[in-house]
Amino acid sequence: MSSVHPISDGIPTTQQRPISYRWFPSWRFMTSIMLCFCFGCVHLMNSNMGMAIVCMVNSSVTYDNETYPENAAPLLDWSSDEQGYIFSAFNAGLLVMLVTGGMADKFNAKYMILVSVAIASLANLTLPYMAPISVYWAIFSRFLVGFADALLQPAMNSLITRWFPTSERSYALGLATGGRQIGTLIIIPAAGALCSQTDIFGGWPSIFYLSGFIGIIFIFSYIFLGADKPSKQSCITDNELKFITISNQSEDVGQKRTNRTVPWKNILSSGAVWASVISLVCHEFPLMTLIMFLPSYLHDVHHYHSTENGILSALPTVSLWFAKIGSSYLNTWLQKNTTWKKDTICKVLNSIGSIGLGVFLLAATFLDKSHAWMAVLFLCLSMASAGLHTPGCQLALVSVAPAYSGAVTGFTFFFVAVSGIIHPILTKMIVKNRTAAEWNLVFYISTVIAIFPIVIFNVWGSTEVQWWAKSKASLQQTPNNKKMSKDSKSSSAPPSAVNDMV
Repeated sequence: MSSVHPISDGIPTTQQRPISYRWFPSWRFMTSIMLCFCFGCVHLMNSNMGMAIVCMVNSSVTYDNETYPENAAPLLDWSSDEQGYIFSAFNAGLLVMLVTGGMADKFNAKYMILVSVAIASLANLTLPYMAPISVYWAIFSRFLVGFADALLQPAMNSLITRWFPTSERSYALGLATGGRQIGTLIIIPAAGALCSQTDIFGGWPSIFYLSGFIGIIFIFSYIFLGADKPSKQSCITDNELKFITISNQSEDVGQKRTNRTVPWKNILSSGAVWASVISLVCHEFPLMTLIMFLPSYLHDVHHYHSTENGILSALPTVSLWFAKIGSSYLNTWLQKNTTWKKDTICKVLNSIGSIGLGVFLLAATFLDKSHAWMAVLFLCLSMASAGLHTPGCQLALVSVAPAYSGAVTGFTFFFVAVSGIIHPILTKMIVKNRTAAEWNLVFYISTVIAIFPIVIFNVWGSTEVQWWAKSKASLQQTPNNKKMSKDSKSSSAPPSAVNDMV
């Protein structure tokens, strides 16, 4: 959904292109750090509910002395179905991304980012006041956080294409979107500690106040440090501005998007596109189980207290982060140092990821509370396996039609959002009494869905550019030109853009 907006800012196009400009220190590095901070803020304002609901719902919290503290915040009488609606509301907000995707090209991306974080912060700061009044306020608050995320993603894509040359975008995107995992790692243990006390704002409300306060810190920081494009950053050096501008001046993507019609008929009839869509949905569904409901699972089945629960719930996210980075580098290394085709590497890594995600998730169901530590280990291995989908089906998603990656991505994540609405509702319908048998059923369903792409993606998936996404010049190449292109590619092809996905 990103587009490039070449800018000249008075720099002659005939000027010799700078060979390079340092990454650190630079305003490009600062911009990527601020975007990482931004993603961390919005994601922790999403992830906090998974931990907070353990101690804010009447049926989920227990006290050793069996006496509810006088200074504690009120417990809420939400049914399992209502809790499912609360979790689903975030994904309902994400559906708006089909509309906000085009807004990033028309409006100032900096302002969209500021509005995004402001909406999420406001939703978190008001939730402790409004949630005791009605569960519908909590549902609306979660919808606003999802809407904020729908504003953030396309705005970030647009801003990165303006700020970073092609050779740096993978690093910038990886660093920026890595804020999602960082936000989760911060809020889960913090929420666990805040859950177990009542001195600060009565307990669970402090989780949302902390989240909103961090968002406000980002807003004030980004007002002064952020800029929609390099030419609007008053502190940037002339050399860095020239480097960015001249590096991007040959990319006329904005003009091409204006004149190009999205081939929806070909997209909807492409087996490679549907294989990527189905595989990504099947990848995200089990992750939702681990990300949204892991604190509740550890509390209900393995009886971890809030502080322990918060720390242990963060470990699978750490595993996902390291596996994602490691497998992305492995993909690039295999392409450079082996004779394997990119398509083969992609399918092998994706298959390993699907098998590991499902098998280790299933293995956790055979363990009771006496082997709780082993269950946590299996869940960490399951989440680590999910990291291999980054150089797998996610790489294929941006490879099958680079010229229409925005349309394909929006189409795909629509289904991801729909599954995100269904998943928590289904989980809460199953987990009525919070028994091990109920949670095991949730894990069984997630396991079957996780291994489904092994067949779908290996048969129909592809990382090759589809014929309908190629330029006319490419389609009209003679065999000799194709041979020359192949020889040229072997000597000058850039590394895989696998790090571009999160």
